[in-house]
Amino acid sequence: MNVLHYHASLQAYTAANSIDELITLSRAFAGQLGFSSFIYALRVPRTFSNAQVLALNGYPQGWVEHYFARHLYDVDPVIQHCSRHILPVAWHDMPEPGCTDTRAMMGEAAEYGLKSGTSMPIHCAHGELGIWSVACDSDSVAARRQAEEARPFLMLMAGHVHEAVRRVYGLDALVVAVTLTAREQECLRWVADGKTSWEISRLLRTAERTINFHLANAMVKLGVSNRQHAVAKAVLLGLLQPSPF
Repeated sequence: MNVLHYHASLQAYTAANSIDELITLSRAFAGQLGFSSFIYALRVPRTFSNAQVLALNGYPQGWVEHYFARHLYDVDPVIQHCSRHILPVAWHDMPEPGCTDTRAMMGEAAEYGLKSGTSMPIHCAHGELGIWSVACDSDSVAARRQAEEARPFLMLMAGHVHEAVRRVYGLDALVVAVTLTAREQECLRWVADGKTSWEISRLLRTAERTINFHLANAMVKLGVSNRQHAVAKAVLLGLLQPSPF
């Protein structure tokens, strides 16, 4: 892939208006890199216990359904890597799986034609985790070299793919329109650190009833019934960040 191909792909993702268009573009992009399969999976944390998963699925037929039916994400080393890192990884560069279930999962993937590939994690300000993977049905030396050479191109395009998926799926429109005041956020941060209302009042040099007032307002805005749930939901919605910045 050269600069002209990259620029054309970037413009095409920006102009795409449907999931089918994004899948077609992603298949072409993977093909230009020499791969026969791809997937862009995006975990959208509506709740902690049951996040929504969206996908541009260009993997072999039946694999994704099998993967979720068997809960293979629990033992997938790609998920483990991408949850903790921001750089792409060629699959053969990951540590040798020590878990029997992980080895079995990789064997099942190979049976579906996913033998070699590269995965790129995308961590979003909204708390979302995206993983863009390209793969092929070979684990030869040439296939491994191809996986390594794909990494910079996935890095260059990843943000554009992610933004296109968010736009086409209308994720921004689904974000709850909640605004917390600076004081409400400050109180919730201290709650997240395990402080009681009385302790927060001492830290902020104000009355305990004032702290309870701000926390109660935050709970009403977030539609929750206790302060622990308020912290969790504020984090999911991207409304609560550690301080500073």
